[in-house]
Amino acid sequence: MRDPYDVYQLDATAYPGSSGSPVYDPGTGEVLGVINSVLVKATKEAALENPSGITYAIPVRFLRALMARKGG
Repeated sequence: MRDPYDVYQLDATAYPGSSGSPVYDPGTGEVLGVINSVLVKATKEAALENPSGITYAIPVRFLRALMARKGG
């Protein structure tokens, strides 16, 4: 079994297509994570009119480790 890793659950509205966008601290500009997925209850079209307000992001420390393994 693989070890679980932390993700951020944001109680903010993001829309399908927002994946890859940064999550940052507005006070410092520091990037904290990258949006990975948005919970969509129905169709993507319905998400525009009635978003779930739940978004998941990967903490930047995991992305740095992945980039180091991939030579990025």
